[in-house]
Amino acid sequence: MECLTLTELREALQVRPMLSLGDDFFIMGLHFRPWRELHLSFPFRFEGVICLYCKEGSFDLQVGMEHYDVQKDCFAVSLPEDILSFRWRDPGRSGEITIMALSEKMLQQMEFDRLGALYAFRCRMVKVDVRTMILIHNFQNIFRSVAGDRHPDVTRSLGYLLRAMNIELTRIWDRIADREAIARQGRNPLTGKFLALLSRFHAEHRDLEFYAERLSLTPKYLSAAVKADTGRTAPEWIAEYVLMEARYYLKYTSLPVKEIAWRLNFKNQMDFYRYYLRHAGESPTACRLSVSE
Repeated sequence: MECLTLTELREALQVRPMLSLGDDFFIMGLHFRPWRELHLSFPFRFEGVICLYCKEGSFDLQVGMEHYDVQKDCFAVSLPEDILSFRWRDPGRSGEITIMALSEKMLQQMEFDRLGALYAFRCRMVKVDVRTMILIHNFQNIFRSVAGDRHPDVTRSLGYLLRAMNIELTRIWDRIADREAIARQGRNPLTGKFLALLSRFHAEHRDLEFYAERLSLTPKYLSAAVKADTGRTAPEWIAEYVLMEARYYLKYTSLPVKEIAWRLNFKNQMDFYRYYLRHAGESPTACRLSVSE
């Protein structure tokens, strides 16, 4: 699946940023006019972090297997290795969102805690209050002031500021998102760790043993714990992620099925065909034909 750099993301959005720092950071406003197409409605990965704030209108956001109904005053986050897409809900109405994106390099500069973020942002969307929006707005004003100076240490300065904002958002998000996250992905932090690994490695590893070993657990315990927490076993989650990746190639590319099987680490085309048919209830060919009808 395509993994966009910050430069590619900015070009796909086709809007000049309100604030940017080379290929490492930008903030931009997207104003949607009726029937204007959003160019990131197909599934993609981004190498860094994306923050989305909906100021007007509504859109559908998918992060991994989770679907979010993003309305006015909702704030959403995608983390590295997330598979995401967003589509404007009513193309006949206007809307506005603000996007902030940070590259992998910037994340390193701000000493971004990936594991901590996976748990804190276990629900990728929350509806924020006025106090939180004032905090974010104030940070943005500071970003604008620092980036405008263009001094030699501007990247390091922004890194410290972003780290401070991340600490504040993590604290606030953890409080707001707790109830929603429990409803979506369960209470056990183990579930979040498993799904984070799955999002990153599902195209290479479909064996439960791989994930159990990474988490220092037995396969039986991992599967039982995930099922108790979410109602679905670990192998069922693995199959869902593999199908999501397969559907992307079938629906949004013209790659031959043989090539898709290779990209998803199947031994041959027939193994992929059988796996897809068993878990999706239809053949890869039927999936592709349904798009063109």
